[in-house]
Amino acid sequence: MRTRTAACTVLLALAASLTACSSGGDSEADPAACKTAMEKQFKDVAAGGDKAKSQDRPDACKGVDDKTVQKFATEIMQKQIEDASKGLKDLETAQP
Repeated sequence: MRTRTAACTVLLALAASLTACSSGGDSEADPAACKTAMEKQFKDVAAGGDKAKSQDRPDACKGVDDKTVQKFATEIMQKQIEDASKGLKDLETAQP
């Protein structure tokens, strides 16, 4: 459970730091690559557990506007919450 908490904390920190890293209007921006990089970053942080450190905006997100990056962070967190809830429900039903 600590791993998920650490990963969520990193995503929240990333979303909060976006205003300081504003970089919109870049014609080379690739939102799909940005979301993929954010998902990988989330998984890497989750694997690090309590030893995970706050990370900056992935390089793939340079040029992607802050609103879009915040939307991706929200979507990634929502998916993790849904997965965790499903896992808890599965545990409840599996117990004798």
